[in-house]
This record gives sequence, structure tokens and C-alpha cells, in this order.
Amino acid sequence: MSPTDIALLEEKEVSKIGLKTVQKKHWEKALAHGRYLEAIHFDKPPSPLHLWLESWRLDRLQKPLFDLGCDVKEDLIDLTEQDLPLLNMRLLEERRWKQATSQLIKVIRKFDFNDNTRNSAPSLTTWLASLKLEELDEPLKMLGVVELCDLGDMDDRELASLNLNKLQRKHWDMGMLQVLKAKKEAGLDGKSDDPTFRGWLESWRLFRLFPIMDEIGAYVQQDLLDLEPSEYSLLKMRPLEAKRFEQAMIALEEEFQAWG
Repeated sequence: MSPTDIALLEEKEVSKIGLKTVQKKHWEKALAHGRYLEAIHFDKPPSPLHLWLESWRLDRLQKPLFDLGCDVKEDLIDLTEQDLPLLNMRLLEERRWKQATSQLIKVIRKFDFNDNTRNSAPSLTTWLASLKLEELDEPLKMLGVVELCDLGDMDDRELASLNLNKLQRKHWDMGMLQVLKAKKEAGLDGKSDDPTFRGWLESWRLFRLFPIMDEIGAYVQQDLLDLEPSEYSLLKMRPLEAKRFEQAMIALEEEFQAWG
């Protein structure tokens, strides 16, 4: 069943499945992801991996790719230089392969953060792989970068801590231009349709702090207003989490002032 077919399921039919609250949220994200993949023609039915290979006259590679674990085009980005010899490509196949994968990576970089596809933008890991910056995955996560939107919160000091060489910096700047443009166009404000405390934390990309919130006795958003700035250290936040938390608190204070 294609993403389009799934999207055509009536709400009453989905309700028969008996999804729980969290499962419903995951279902909505999956549908958004399907719409995103179709929008960029990223395996748009009926164009599975083997048809894509045929279009590049590389269909002979279907079996070795399948053996390596490639089921759809996006799996190809996980291949490393060490995997390529296993494909046993001929001279002209190698040339076409380079053209094909280069074009595919460009497609992966085409994403946006609009309301419908924010949850379906490429993962941080995939985005880094498309820029040949895979080694930054762990250092960025240590800084508190969870998704692409978080990159816009980094300052020069945090960027310097990554110790990029000249080529890496060039790739980084190229990717960041697109991230910042997409973030600006989307006008992300951290608001969420989920009114729960859990949903609020997720909308600010602070869900990692949920267990800590429970430990300090914060059960709803307004409980955080009882925290003194000097006590924020109790949350054990990473640098970018601290920035987002500060923004979230400003928005929370403004919200409750408006209610008052």
C-alpha cells in the first residue's frame, strides 16, 4: 500500500484499528512522511528501487544491493566506499552510479519545515551523510542537536567546538544555508497541537528532560514558572537544550500573562 493509499483511509476506518494516543501521533507523522516522500518523488509509486536502477541502466546491481540491505532508494545513502566493491560494477556502470547517487543526494537535501512536513524532514544522521559529515553526528547530539531545526540555535563557539577542517566547513556552510532558509520560511515558533506537558516538551525538542521534570515535581507547563533561573542547572541540559528552554520559558510566561 502506497502513502497515498494509506492517506485515503477514512478516519472511521483508522479508528477501528484502536490506536493509542502515542500511536495516533506516530501514525500522523508516518502519513506526513509519506506525503513528503511523494512530494520530492523519492520512490513515488510505481518507482521502487529496481525501476530507479533501470532508469540509470544499473538494474544488474539490484541483487547485490538487495543482499546489502537496500530496499528503497534512500537506503543507498547508507552505503560506504567499502561496500561498493561488493557491487562488482563495470567501468561505465561506475560512472553512471556516481551520477545517479550524486543526483539522489541532492534530492535528499531538498526538504522544508512547513507545518505538514516538519516531522518528515531528513533525520540529522541522513542530512550529515548527504554532506559527507557523518563524523559530526555524535558531537552534535552531545550539544543537544536532535533535529535539523536545532542547528539554527548554534552559535560560533559551539560551531568552533566541532573542529571542522576547510573542506568540512565548506560542506557545513552549504548545508546550513538551506537549513536556515527553510527554518525562516517555516517560521517555527515551538507551538504544538498537543496540549499535554509531554507534547509541549516535544514541541520545543526538550523531551529528553521529561524524566527529570518528574523528579523535580514539574507535572504541567506552569510548574516550570516556579523554577528560579539559578535552579535551571537541576535539569542537566545540554547547551542547545538550554537555549530552547530559555525560549520556551519566555513563551510560557507571555502565554500566562495573556491569560491573566
